[in-house]
Amino acid sequence: IWGSSFLFMRLAGPELGAAPLAWLRVTVAAAFLGALLLARREAPDLAGRWRPMALMGLTNTAAPFLLLTWATVQLSAGYGALLNATTPLWGALLGTRFFGLQAGRALLGGLLLGFLGVALLVVGKLDELGPRAVLPVLAGLLATACYGHAAHFARSGFPGLGPLGLAFGSQLLASLWLAPAAFATWPAQAPSPLAWASVAVLGIVCTALAYLIYFGLIRRIGPTRATTVTYLAPVFGVGWGVGLLGEPLTLPMLLGGAVVLAGVAVAARPAR
Repeated sequence: IWGSSFLFMRLAGPELGAAPLAWLRVTVAAAFLGALLLARREAPDLAGRWRPMALMGLTNTAAPFLLLTWATVQLSAGYGALLNATTPLWGALLGTRFFGLQAGRALLGGLLLGFLGVALLVVGKLDELGPRAVLPVLAGLLATACYGHAAHFARSGFPGLGPLGLAFGSQLLASLWLAPAAFATWPAQAPSPLAWASVAVLGIVCTALAYLIYFGLIRRIGPTRATTVTYLAPVFGVGWGVGLLGEPLTLPMLLGGAVVLAGVAVAARPAR
């Protein structure tokens, strides 16, 4: 699901722009999750949580969605997915520095192996695109650093709040964060039906449903192991880009994808 999100960002981003697309994505997700809460007759316990929820909405959704959308529009769907795969590395580094994470050798080895695979993928793209790739690359890395922080904060900052309430609250606050930039850069020309369809899939499937799964995973196996799923995003992201957008498939992509999968296997091994 997350691998396909870069495909839909690449389809809708050039028409809508980074900020409007990111805002529409989280607003659709918040509306869908709110409707789900109403259907289940649940009321998320957000009282007294608005400040941490505002930080969660910024670091887990608003900032990374905006940065990754812009990077993907500037580069390619596959390359945006490659940048996203650095999330577990940031999660491990920030978790060790700020959240008291004690990482074992297998986990650290898997993370480093996965990052080596990402490096192989990235080097090939930098050789292809040259200096114009630098700013989008930095934007993508800043986005994944936000993801790494948010994964730990989601587990430690919201005791007693279930995945549905956390997903709804974070998307609602992200919508508020992104609204000023979205309306300031709203496109003058009406988007195509394909762009609107991409927005719907991004909001409902790639955001609302994906975060329900992800936040539940964080509670069950912890933030560091949960973020290793993003190592799979470049493999699927490149696949979607090649199959549906005609993006090139190179030897560095194939080699890097294999090393990424090896890193996932090592990092996800259960502790003895």
